[in-house]
Amino acid sequence: MSITLALGAAMSGLSTAQQGLDSISRNIANVNTVGYTRKVFVQESQVLAGRGVGVRARGLERTVDEALLRDIRREAAVAGSYSVQNTYYSRIQDLFGSPSDNSSIAHAIQSLANQFETLGVDVSSVTQALNTVQSAADVAEQLNTMTTALQNLRLEADRGLESDVDSVNGLLSHISTLNAEIVRNQNTFQDTGDLEDQRDQALTDLSALMNFSYFKRDSGEVILLTAQGRSLLDKNPVPLTHQAVTQTAAGLTYEAGNFNGISAGGADITADISGGEMAGYIQMRDTTLPALQSELDELATQLKDTLNAVHNRGTPYPGLAQNSTGTRTFIDSAGQSVGFGPGDVKLVLYNADGTQAAQSSIKDELTALNGGTPTSSGSIDDIVDALNAFFTDYKGGTPTAWASVDTDGHLAIEIPGTESVGFAMRDEDTTGAAADITVSFDAAGGDGIYESVSKGFSAFFGLNDFYVDPTANCLYDSKIVSTSWKASTASAMSFGIAGDTAISTVNISQNDTVSDIAAKINADSALAAANITASVVKEGSGVRLRILQNDGEEMVVSETTAQGVLTRLGMAPSKSGAAASLEVREDLTSDSSLLSSGILQYNTDTGQYGLASADNSIANAMAEAFTSAASFAEAGKIAAGTQSFSAYATSILSQTSSEASRAASRSETQQTLTESLALKQGQISGVNLDEELTQLMIYQQAYTAAARVISTTQSLFDVLNNIVK
Repeated sequence: MSITLALGAAMSGLSTAQQGLDSISRNIANVNTVGYTRKVFVQESQVLAGRGVGVRARGLERTVDEALLRDIRREAAVAGSYSVQNTYYSRIQDLFGSPSDNSSIAHAIQSLANQFETLGVDVSSVTQALNTVQSAADVAEQLNTMTTALQNLRLEADRGLESDVDSVNGLLSHISTLNAEIVRNQNTFQDTGDLEDQRDQALTDLSALMNFSYFKRDSGEVILLTAQGRSLLDKNPVPLTHQAVTQTAAGLTYEAGNFNGISAGGADITADISGGEMAGYIQMRDTTLPALQSELDELATQLKDTLNAVHNRGTPYPGLAQNSTGTRTFIDSAGQSVGFGPGDVKLVLYNADGTQAAQSSIKDELTALNGGTPTSSGSIDDIVDALNAFFTDYKGGTPTAWASVDTDGHLAIEIPGTESVGFAMRDEDTTGAAADITVSFDAAGGDGIYESVSKGFSAFFGLNDFYVDPTANCLYDSKIVSTSWKASTASAMSFGIAGDTAISTVNISQNDTVSDIAAKINADSALAAANITASVVKEGSGVRLRILQNDGEEMVVSETTAQGVLTRLGMAPSKSGAAASLEVREDLTSDSSLLSSGILQYNTDTGQYGLASADNSIANAMAEAFTSAASFAEAGKIAAGTQSFSAYATSILSQTSSEASRAASRSETQQTLTESLALKQGQISGVNLDEELTQLMIYQQAYTAAARVISTTQSLFDVLNNIVK
């Protein structure tokens, strides 16, 4: 009956209009809800037996551009990483300052240079000597402070990772719960729009923390994977774990296992994370901050070595230099040996007035110990014996052991205070002119292979150092080499520590990479028992091979063949941490009169050596060291080259300032892009009140019209009933 059909159609229209009004009310209510997307009510004509019988609701559709959402999440991950980097660079900039700041390290180094220049004008000034030592201590303290701050930032970055891992786990759990609810509602034909909104917002929040990939299954659930395809969420979330360390140091790295990785299901996914806040923290902890630290360490090392080389040429005077202890540690003084190049080292005992009391030379004494056969080499114990032979001759044949290797493995010279002489040395070339002698060092001992070459007898032993570094050589680094570096020939590496100078030998094969060498070291059971490990650390334009004695013991790494593989690698005691431990020699800080100002002078008329109180040659040479170009190895982002100390320090500050500016600009640009994409998504998915009010009036009129039809139909039924009666 057509009236019945009209009633049914009107009833369906009324119901549909109610549902439309409901969708609009939900949209209006959530106009300010973050992540909410506009729901469009979709209706369709209802057909029965080929005849229209009204209207029915097909459901609510979310106005979402999935491709745009993927773009937003991808860019949010980039923005998260840049934001962290910008924050840290800003803090580094505050710490380092700019080159023009009076408090910068570049200014402190220049102030030290000025102090040495002033000292050269009047070496007798006690006040100026004190000011010079204090200025040097200020430079060391500033480098110490900068290192401490950098390492604290690394700790903060590691803690930031730990916090973000907790946040990621919370979001993964939330997404998993929403997945289950969406699947259930979809299977029972219930609306899933609001649940999907919440899940989309959770995915966007997650993308700000870390990058990931995802896809939807037909069931409605979302599956999450890392960039390398490792599962993060599939049916159930895979919890991430990361435990932050409580302390760190310059030489400690993630690659060496000193920082814990980020694990998911037992697999380390640290390398999979390339976006989001977590990527920013990883970048700062493992790359940016260590690179800056490496640059500071290179500066500290070159400053220390250069000034020490000059200071070791001199002797403090007036006053008697009777006690000096070297800074170089020997783990086997009987086996480790040195060889001297052309020239000689004059050994002189001098009186209080600076005149010579006795003289000899290291080569003459070694030759005498060798039965008169000329020799220019010997073990460290031989050097001690040669010095004591000189002292014995001075004492008229009475055995005099003023030289020794102390319990820490350092060469020590101690002349009793009852004696009225001091001890001084002077390196000379073959013509007798003052010039540093070449000292070659056989660190392994007994194999006759010299692993390193130094300049200056006193400087080699560190008998009169200006700056000192009290830490043990427990860490060895190669220079920065290409990741494709390969050994050009077969060779062998030997490892030793005090008490066990031949722990093990590791064979290097031709074409071995640094990774191959590190793997062989780590696979050696004897080295593992001695707690010696190796790693490959990324830095600058390449990588370093790093070998660590994890208990902090003095270690020797040498080559047992003459192939020179370790020389080509540049394997040597690491500079890492040099800026943290640099300090002025302790007795200099308490007695600035021990500061060297002049050198032993040779009198051609008398054939004797002596010291003069007005000699300012060392003070002037120390000042000149600051204006001369020092040779810096590649470190961090600064390439190898020659420049002055203040210029290198300025390079560090300029680079940091530039990187900070770039990080700020990059973060701002990325944030603008992310906000632009979010705005575009908002235009598509957001609730427009004007549009909703327009739809509200339409559904209101539809509802009213449907109700009118029902009322009219009811009147017609009443008429029919009256006719029948």
